[in-house]
Amino acid sequence: MITEEQFQLIVEEVIRRLLARMNDNAPKGSVIVVFTGATVGLVESIRQVKSLLLDGYKIELVFSRSAGHLFAEMVREELSGFPNLCLLSPEKWISSVKAAEVVAVPLLSLNTATKLSLLIADDLVSNILLHSLLFGKPTILAKEGADPYGDGRKALGFNKGNSVLNELMHQRLKKLEELGCTLTGVGALAETAHSLIRNEARGRIPREPMPLPRQAITVSGKIATSGDVLSAHKKKANLNLGPAGLVTPLARDLAGRLGVKLMKA
Repeated sequence: MITEEQFQLIVEEVIRRLLARMNDNAPKGSVIVVFTGATVGLVESIRQVKSLLLDGYKIELVFSRSAGHLFAEMVREELSGFPNLCLLSPEKWISSVKAAEVVAVPLLSLNTATKLSLLIADDLVSNILLHSLLFGKPTILAKEGADPYGDGRKALGFNKGNSVLNELMHQRLKKLEELGCTLTGVGALAETAHSLIRNEARGRIPREPMPLPRQAITVSGKIATSGDVLSAHKKKANLNLGPAGLVTPLARDLAGRLGVKLMKA
């Protein structure tokens, strides 16, 4: 009898092959996935990238130097065979950032968090992340690897620092939020990306311009008549009834039909 994990692998393989054979395989949009040197939640991070691929997004992978040494080969092997998956070209990184719907970091290291919070851009990864913010792109950071109070660092024994050190790390994360990053847990990475992409799409829908406020004209006599209402309607204005505030029944009915507001002085 197969285990649940084996069944999941079979399902993924079937979907992977179906996606590769589909004629209409245009991706929904591009998501840049940046792996840094943190290892907390590595297995889950790969699962989240698979979820984005299965939902039809194009994924451009980037690995920091430490991530390249630690687990890049394993990540590429786990994701091999999926369509719409490639390594981001270092020569074209700025074009990729401009075209991306979202930039996501499933494994945020303390080093990367510190650099970005200080606006340091001295390598490919830090340039991508800083320019993602400069271009106003949704930038998602899974915080487990840099959260001093999270279970991930505790499990690795990285929670033995004093209170000053922990608070400084926590302030780095707060600064990233202030800069416009969205911090989340690695298990919510794909859903957070979906939500931000949907919000961005709604923001790009053309909206009807706000109507200009209508001016008001004042009645010529003591009682507002239908003639006054018609005059106001032609001028796209409301009607000021004057000190007396009197209006004929016909004028009131006509004003309601034409959308002319009767205003008392």
